[in-house]
Amino acid sequence: MDDTVGVSKNPNVIGDSLSFAELMRRDFWGLPMHGSGWTNKSFRPLTTLTFRWNYLLHGLNSCGFHATNILMHCLTSLVVGRTATVALGMSGSWAALASAFFGVHPVHTENVLYLVCRADILACLLGLLAINAYAASFSPPAALRPLWPTLRSRPFDAAVAVPGSGTTHNPLWMIFPVLLIIASGLCKESGFTLFSIPMGMELLDFLAAQAMARCQKERLSKRVIRRLRLRAGLLIASTFLVFVARYRHTGGTSLNMSPQDNPISFESDRKARILSYSFLHGVYMRLLVWPQFLCYDYSMDAIPMVRDFFDCRMMLPLSAYVGFMASLSFVMQLPARHRRSGLIAMALLAVSFLPASNILFPVGTVVGERLMYVPSAGYCLAVVVVLHAYLQGTLNKPPIPHRLEPTKIQRGKEIHSWGIGSGRPEAMRRAFKVLLFVSSGMAALSVRTWVRVWDWESSETLFIKDGARQPNSSKTQFNLGITYMQMQEWDAAVDALVRCAWADPLSSLPFYRIGQIEILRNRFESAEKWLAAAIDKFGASLMVRDEEVFHDLALAMFQNGKVEQAETRLRISVQLNPDFATGWNNLGCCLASKLNLHDGARAVRKAVSLDPENPQYWANLAVLSQHLGDYSLSQSAMSNALQLWPSMPEHRDCAWEFAPAG
Repeated sequence: MDDTVGVSKNPNVIGDSLSFAELMRRDFWGLPMHGSGWTNKSFRPLTTLTFRWNYLLHGLNSCGFHATNILMHCLTSLVVGRTATVALGMSGSWAALASAFFGVHPVHTENVLYLVCRADILACLLGLLAINAYAASFSPPAALRPLWPTLRSRPFDAAVAVPGSGTTHNPLWMIFPVLLIIASGLCKESGFTLFSIPMGMELLDFLAAQAMARCQKERLSKRVIRRLRLRAGLLIASTFLVFVARYRHTGGTSLNMSPQDNPISFESDRKARILSYSFLHGVYMRLLVWPQFLCYDYSMDAIPMVRDFFDCRMMLPLSAYVGFMASLSFVMQLPARHRRSGLIAMALLAVSFLPASNILFPVGTVVGERLMYVPSAGYCLAVVVVLHAYLQGTLNKPPIPHRLEPTKIQRGKEIHSWGIGSGRPEAMRRAFKVLLFVSSGMAALSVRTWVRVWDWESSETLFIKDGARQPNSSKTQFNLGITYMQMQEWDAAVDALVRCAWADPLSSLPFYRIGQIEILRNRFESAEKWLAAAIDKFGASLMVRDEEVFHDLALAMFQNGKVEQAETRLRISVQLNPDFATGWNNLGCCLASKLNLHDGARAVRKAVSLDPENPQYWANLAVLSQHLGDYSLSQSAMSNALQLWPSMPEHRDCAWEFAPAG
């Protein structure tokens, strides 16, 4: 799928040498960003660089690419845990839980096993490192109480625990987190949104300092205000400069999308667009909370348009919005330390999801599980914060005085490491509920991930299983049809491609492939009908070239006795691509059938010059040269053909070539 375009056909990845100018000029798919050609403005040079390094190490052997993705995902999971301590103030045990929760979440399967989705992994990794660097330097959290008192010192534990006491007040140290966020955005565009997280941390610290000053009946220090103003100003200026620079470099942000990419954006009814986009928010929520249904594609009719407020499907986005607002309200009721951690986690979820929400601009896909990689980090951290608050019994409970020891008794109430409650039995009940929830949740997610990973065992396995799972998706049915086509299960292939054509009647791909299957089955009249229909449809140039469609239509026409029309289509195919060797060879055979031997020989000679390793072209040249009386050329050409294919059967006529691509 996209791995072929983004990796194995990307000149910045497989080129003999890497040019910095070419790296900056081409998009993520290796296509020029400036000019008349198609491009989606996805500028991710750092991700492309990692593919280049993989290629230099082991070529196009996919094992190395997959191993790199897995290692990066493991590292990102550890950084999620580190974020729980450095940015949220949690102890090592809770950080380990956040890492495990993020690491086994099933929605990440696509990111890890789909090579081009490395962009999301890198963006999340570098973005979280930036947040950690900023928190450690300028905005450290107050430490939350650990799960067990004995686990206060763990490798995950934060080094600082007093709000506002960062390791430095020198604004020059902001260069490091800002550069990390820029690098995150150069891996995936959503990384640039993480500029808002340090801004939010500064705002929360300012509100906390203001509340403390008001409590002490003092005015907020001018020094604190100046520091806040300076850091916030630098963050805003950096964000503005980065967005302007990227806009100027890519030549704008408009996407050259087709209805196949995001059909909702092409809907003329504004109400239907709004409702359908809202429904997608509910789908994304379900992927995070209950990832039972997973598929690599949701295009076209996989998610039908929502046109009415009273459509029962609107219950899903309504649940998402109510759930998010309820979670936000719950977090706002927590004590200050938990409230700050919960708000940062929820901000990470909401802000990083914004580019995929279709609110600011339409994106190039209907639903993409890969787009939830960064938001899921905020989701996992938010869940852990809520569990931590619940276990300590801090919701609507008075804070524990710092002067008291966890085991002392005051006024008949037991003070323990979980907070103030009705005693140890209540604390144990809370601990049992949290333990039951965590263990059952982790087990369910792990099993779901394990099952989903086996769906990705091979492209054939994935296409067959998701093809059955998502029958209304044009892409799943197309890939299912191609899989059956390669297995020579013609009837099943045609059935899947017909479903693809029904789901996406504007695309030429299903019509083109059905026409090829009909040629392979020697049903040339049917093949001509399907291929003629493909000519009038929208072509996907990254998957099939127009010259191939014209060529295959010409072959079917020739077999149906329409030699003149076949010649016309073949000439169009070689005009579209002068380096199309198969087209030149078959044009030569078509001309030879009309006894135009001289032009036919010239066309075959062109095919030989383009592909001198093809024995059939040499044999055709030998046959035509013999008919023209050039016996020396005929013998030489046949000799070359036999050297390339010693067991080649005897050639008495010009032989057409037909080899379906892919």
